Amino acid sequence: MSGMGMSVKSNIDQVVRQFRGIDKKVVNKAIVTALNKTGDQVKTLAKKEIASATGIKAGRVSKRITVKKATWNNQNYRLRVEGRHFSLSSYTPKPKETKTGVKHSAWGQRQVAKGAFIINGMGGNQVVVKRVRGQTDGKGRPKIKALYGASAPVEYFRADVDEKLKAKVKEKFPKLLATALDFQFRKSMNKGKKIVK
Repeated sequence: MSGMGMSVKSNIDQVVRQFRGIDKKVVNKAIVTALNKTGDQVKTLAKKEIASATGIKAGRVSKRITVKKATWNNQNYRLRVEGRHFSLSSYTPKPKETKTGVKHSAWGQRQVAKGAFIINGMGGNQVVVKRVRGQTDGKGRPKIKALYGASAPVEYFRADVDEKLKAKVKEKFPKLLATALDFQFRKSMNKGKKIVK
């Protein structure tokens, strides 16, 4: 399977310099929290943008997106978009045979695949196919090929989703980091007071 993706990374040394005087452990916790919150917002945006570009419902697109969250030892949130082209039966409304072919909604646009027809594939799933002119299979029958719609990894770049995600990171990460630092700093101060008591 092909895949495209991006990483939400942090530069720990740069952050530590920016917040001199704060315990490094506090900074680390804040960075991990901010990275994962930013990453989750990026994932939501990616799902929305790819769904819009492909014409596939967001819930189905979500299954093509995998993430690896940031940890204490690996301060890097990874998002990856994978998977083959969506079958035409993945679209809503479902494909329908007409006199001239099959009406479908690939890329969110109602259109007709001329000369196509619908068969039942493995598991009873509908598959839109078309005869390959001049070719036969091993039994001498006309050869058919399945027709597909959009690809999530392809639309990720075609629709400039990666650029939109980078802009989201640039906008959100500093704000979420400042909030996380404030929370972790206050938390550490409260622990210190309890120890003194």
